[in-house]
Amino acid sequence: MTCSIGELFREGVILVKGYPGAGKTLLVAKTVSQYNNVAWFTFYETEDRLRKYLTSAGVRPPAHIFGIVSTSPDEAVNFIVEKVLEVKPDVVVVDGVSALTAAGERELVHAVFYHGISRDVPVVLIKEGVDVTPSEYVADVILELEHVIVPGGMSLRRLKILKTRGRAIPLVEVPFVIADEGPVVLPYTAEARQPPSEKLTTGAPEIDEALGGGVWSGSLVAVVGPHDGLASKLMVLTAAALARQGRRVLYHHHKVFPTFVKFAENLGVKLQRPNLDWYYHPVVEHKVLTWWYKSAKIVESGGYDVHFADQYEQVAAVAGVELLAEAAMVYQSLLKGKTTTVLIFNSHDTWRRVATRLGSAVDYVFLFRHGQLVAYTPDNAAPVRFKFRIDMEKKRVVYERI
Repeated sequence: MTCSIGELFREGVILVKGYPGAGKTLLVAKTVSQYNNVAWFTFYETEDRLRKYLTSAGVRPPAHIFGIVSTSPDEAVNFIVEKVLEVKPDVVVVDGVSALTAAGERELVHAVFYHGISRDVPVVLIKEGVDVTPSEYVADVILELEHVIVPGGMSLRRLKILKTRGRAIPLVEVPFVIADEGPVVLPYTAEARQPPSEKLTTGAPEIDEALGGGVWSGSLVAVVGPHDGLASKLMVLTAAALARQGRRVLYHHHKVFPTFVKFAENLGVKLQRPNLDWYYHPVVEHKVLTWWYKSAKIVESGGYDVHFADQYEQVAAVAGVELLAEAAMVYQSLLKGKTTTVLIFNSHDTWRRVATRLGSAVDYVFLFRHGQLVAYTPDNAAPVRFKFRIDMEKKRVVYERI
């Protein structure tokens, strides 16, 4: 489930603070775009530069933008009051209250906003830094933003809800993304998901028999193989088998031309099926957590039963193992249905590093080596082991339990 930040911007004084680059201006602009008549006062930008920035970011600029860069504190107070009375906005935004002196901030925030304007319309204050100033004492809501670039180059934004006067909202620290529909908080809970009630085929009758019918629907599955792409080749066969059964399957890959499908085609498997959709996405875009949010939205809107995410050794190299694990858990918590997600790693070394971070979030692990498969499942206390070979006469992979 997701939480709407917009609910915190409905009334009173809202303070959004953080260091430069944390995303304060973009978050506020996206959130207040729910209002038609916005009055935006900025101590840092000219009207033209702010409009260009928001437009380039895909955000509708506010109806009224007033640059008060060179205005003194006393003049700013009078100017803001005058313009609010003139345009009668639905919400007021002041970007840069930290440009004021403590005395000026106290007068503007306490006397003008808290006891005046905020009685009629919400007032959003944007402040540089995280120090406690007069604004904190009168704000009804305080949000603190943080932007971190972790080893591997992945971008992660965090939002701390520090204060929610009069609201039954927990004080938390969570990741957030700026999505097309606005800022969205990404919780880690999976409470909306239903317990598994059916099993899906693995594409191999011998494995299905050993696992009591296959894997539980809604599971997170890791399929691991050597560098030659064996795991990808075998999962294409599974995707085709599921599609033949009438399951809705999404196969997400990171190569413009996924050459590993030739293996399935050489076995006579037809991959162009009504229930099997192919989706290419550049691996470099996984550096931003927004992708996992979009991925979950694609899966939900498409009504997919199974989502194969291939070449995750490349994703780990680009995003970094620690954030990849966090993003995978965020993705899982966003799914409301019973979609089974299969992460495919063509590297045993990469999987070992990821596994230490994912922990118990993964339900099934299938470790392929040439001629052998070891399956770790929730239904079996000990690993289930198989030998396998390519049977060209039967046009399929044949497994034998050992």
